[in-house]
Amino acid sequence: VLAMCVGVISYGQSNDQIQNKKGIDIMPVKGEFAVGAGVGLGNVTGFVGSMFGYTGYNSFSQSYINSPIVGASQSIFGKYMLTDNNALRMTFYNGGSDALTSYEVFDDRANTPDSTVVDKYGTNSSTTYISAGYEWRRGKTRLRGIYGAEAVLSWTNSSRSYTYGNTMDATNLTPTSAIGYYNADYGRVLEENFGSTVGLGVRGFVGVEYFIAPKIAMGTEFGWRVMMNKSNKSSFTYERFDPFADNGAGQIVTHTDTPNLGGRTFSSNIDNFNTQIYFHFYF
Repeated sequence: VLAMCVGVISYGQSNDQIQNKKGIDIMPVKGEFAVGAGVGLGNVTGFVGSMFGYTGYNSFSQSYINSPIVGASQSIFGKYMLTDNNALRMTFYNGGSDALTSYEVFDDRANTPDSTVVDKYGTNSSTTYISAGYEWRRGKTRLRGIYGAEAVLSWTNSSRSYTYGNTMDATNLTPTSAIGYYNADYGRVLEENFGSTVGLGVRGFVGVEYFIAPKIAMGTEFGWRVMMNKSNKSSFTYERFDPFADNGAGQIVTHTDTPNLGGRTFSSNIDNFNTQIYFHFYF
């Protein structure tokens, strides 16, 4: 198989360079890079259609730099031409958030209407996709066919944290709070870690590019992707006041529960056959 691939790379068809009326080369050549930007046609047709009717959707706000692997998420896409008709390609996407919200609540110890403490609720999440692959190109006109395969790696994680202004003790077993919840067995929640998920897969793709100007191509593609995802266990941490701890003196104890021990999923799907149009700029 490797020998066959090497043969294709080494002895593939020539680029058959095309020039415009000014004598400028139109097709990409060995050693050039490309960056891509794409938009789903649904956004464009929705915008145009709204001009003649419903205007609430009359916006390009849902346009995006798009990858068929990530879907509607913004991503960085690039190519490097190994030969005039073969390219390495890569996609990178990372998205996430780290948020902290504060709440003012009644101070249980001061016991006066004007005395307050602060509860803090935090959330953290991230999603990352990386793909790398190989592309073959065919054709002798401005219209070129593309096909190939790529490997896909992904990982995600998500968690929540709870910090309380009112402490828990023997005289205040259920402190006032604006966040969180109580578990009947373990007490009030301190942290929820939903575990990370790692995915590994492959994707075959086929599509077309049409060069509308020198080094500028408009194209579309669709592919078949197979993914295996493995999720790690989730863990929730709680605290409660145990009157029998510390030799009967009582103290705060914590408990970590693992409601989900993790698992795996296997999926396959055809992606990007949803009228996405992209533009590639070679330089």
